[in-house]
Amino acid sequence: MNLIDVLNWRYAAKRMTGDIIPKSDLHQILEAIRLAPSSYGLQPFSVTMVESRDKLNEIYEKASPQPVLKQCSHLLIFKARTRIDSELVEGYLEDMAKARNATEEQVEGTRKRIGSIQNNPSFNRLSWSMRQAYIALGYGTFAAAQLGIDSTPMEGFDVDALNNLLGLDVEKERAAVMLALGYRSEDEDHSIKYAKVRRSPEKMFEII
Repeated sequence: MNLIDVLNWRYAAKRMTGDIIPKSDLHQILEAIRLAPSSYGLQPFSVTMVESRDKLNEIYEKASPQPVLKQCSHLLIFKARTRIDSELVEGYLEDMAKARNATEEQVEGTRKRIGSIQNNPSFNRLSWSMRQAYIALGYGTFAAAQLGIDSTPMEGFDVDALNNLLGLDVEKERAAVMLALGYRSEDEDHSIKYAKVRRSPEKMFEII
């Protein structure tokens, strides 16, 4: 399928078969997420991949009673950082220096640019981190569709309960959004029959 065919094929699956995604396909989806763009390249988020049926059932029971959680192959939980600390920044600068053979002058220049948001008291770090996570979510969703794998982005969950289930230090990071991965159940998911509803190009786009 070409790009547009892939986008027309995908939808948010409401019921899945429980079939397990091959590891090679999972690797490609995770790589697409890892390679997604982010502001300053900092990637102020991380992802927990849940494959344990017991943990999926626990998330269903305590944080998000959505049937697809019991039927998916894997669940990706995107966790957004609540602060831009030195661990994140210096880790990125170290990786940048190695990958680009950057000079100390170049590293220091990047450190100062990042500092403009790191040290700005009016800057909403969690909101910014969540936006970066959503960009990566989009890449993961599209990568899955290209591989013929269904996905369901999910926001309707108890954030505090999910943070607790994951044992997160909420002063450092919090659950932002989830992505269930698997294969649509054509017998159970009636939404397969529904036409995709989107605004027309004329309503969506303005050219000036």
